[in-house]
Amino acid sequence: MGFPANRRAQQVRQILSTRGLTFYRASQLSVEMFGRSSAFYLPRNLYHHLAASTAMPSIYQLFALSRISNYRLSDWLAVFGFDLDAMSYLQVLIPRRRTVILNSYVYDSEAWVPWFVEQPGTAATDAITPLGQLLSRARPERAKELLPQGKTHFLYAKVGYQDLLAFPDVAPGSIIRIDTRQAKEASSLAKNSSDQRIFLVEHDLGFVCSRLSTLINGRVTFRSPQIPFAEGGFTLGRDLRILGVVDSEILPVRHHDGTVAQFAAIQKRQRLLGNHTEMNLNQLVRRSRARAGLSFREASKVTRWIAQKLADPLYFTAPSTLSDYETLSTAPRHIQKIFTLCIVYAIGFGDFLHACGLSFEETAAEPMSDEFIPRAIPPTKRESNNANAPGRARRENGFWSNLLKRWEEVPLFLRRTLGELTRVPKFSLSDVFWVGGDRNPIHPWLEGAEFVAINRRVRKPASTKGTTFWERPLYLLLTRDGRYLCGCCTLEEGFVVVHPYPDRPFAPRQFKNGTDAEIMGEVTTILRRLDSFPRV
Repeated sequence: MGFPANRRAQQVRQILSTRGLTFYRASQLSVEMFGRSSAFYLPRNLYHHLAASTAMPSIYQLFALSRISNYRLSDWLAVFGFDLDAMSYLQVLIPRRRTVILNSYVYDSEAWVPWFVEQPGTAATDAITPLGQLLSRARPERAKELLPQGKTHFLYAKVGYQDLLAFPDVAPGSIIRIDTRQAKEASSLAKNSSDQRIFLVEHDLGFVCSRLSTLINGRVTFRSPQIPFAEGGFTLGRDLRILGVVDSEILPVRHHDGTVAQFAAIQKRQRLLGNHTEMNLNQLVRRSRARAGLSFREASKVTRWIAQKLADPLYFTAPSTLSDYETLSTAPRHIQKIFTLCIVYAIGFGDFLHACGLSFEETAAEPMSDEFIPRAIPPTKRESNNANAPGRARRENGFWSNLLKRWEEVPLFLRRTLGELTRVPKFSLSDVFWVGGDRNPIHPWLEGAEFVAINRRVRKPASTKGTTFWERPLYLLLTRDGRYLCGCCTLEEGFVVVHPYPDRPFAPRQFKNGTDAEIMGEVTTILRRLDSFPRV
């Protein structure tokens, strides 16, 4: 008693007892449902096996426990220390050479999520405004209360640093949202050479963001604002498949250089092989690694980072083992290795199970209670305030509720990544500013922007202008009259000079540093729309 393994065995016994089951009865049911010789078989001495060692059941045995107990597979994984939502979190953070689809599914719908309510008297404003003046903390909500009802219409992807067809409209390293409802219309939209929509396109070696045009022979070609093409010609449905239209972007504001340097291989014509056919496990792993553009050695380096992040050496996978996994027909014995493959190669967990002959949809749907799944409840203030009553923020007809309606859904799978995405230590509401009312921004990356995050620790602008506007940092300034400005700045002889983008109808403005204006911080991240979406 007292050892973690023993406590886990006791916990599993308690969970089974809520269904009137014992370990012995669960073993009998596994034989009846799957057979004694199957990978799903639960041995009769499972309790003693769990209590005596740190060994864990396989994914097949957890699948059996889910079916037998009618508790979700994701919750059984959490009992043994595997958080499926952490998989999505780590997928987002990995720097990507090529664009990948992110797993945006929220597995623990019972998780508590920090939520917000409008400040009294809040109304839409044209001025740049600290978000803390518009919203305040509300009581935490269960994720299921915030998730969209029914099937989602959006995909999410991370843009690879070699995916430059849509630059500068879509920047490498960005998290983008794709509206799949417009995929069916894409064939006719692509015939219009003046169409400014940016499509997410799938080809055999992965995904790419680009505008499209139709050639005389009816084939389509990529159309880039920055990179000229000498040739083109792809057949929709055979060479390319359009997944939807990019409608928004979380843009990390970094120094972008080498825009054309790594673009050589994009022009290769690739057949859309096997995208509509069933794939077994080794085919899925092999294709996903190729689409991620990783060698075994590069992938192994990423697994070392995952092992450090999750504090478990079993997540590390040697290059030779990664090579062996491309010959597998069944899931690896250690669940850590399954997580590693899904994270590194951006494989959806449901897709991985399906390739193993398992169906995530066939597992139970009932969640375990907080008694068995430790779910942290975020701290909240003003618990007794009526304005913070559950669901109040969604019933109001003001700034916050209108914002939620227009965006249609909140990407909850990103909630753990905000500190890393914004590069702001201890990220909070005070680090975010509403810029959605500014209809004449002085920098193109602020066009269609709704929010910016700033790093308050960086309050001294660069002393030189840099080479291009894309390489110059953005800053948020507070002027003496209480207004905020956002744009490129330099510090010149005691004055902060705000430089408008060359195509903007504004003249440079200068303020005496510390007297006429104060630098509030450097802009690290921008959330913006890329379509004709009406703003508040």
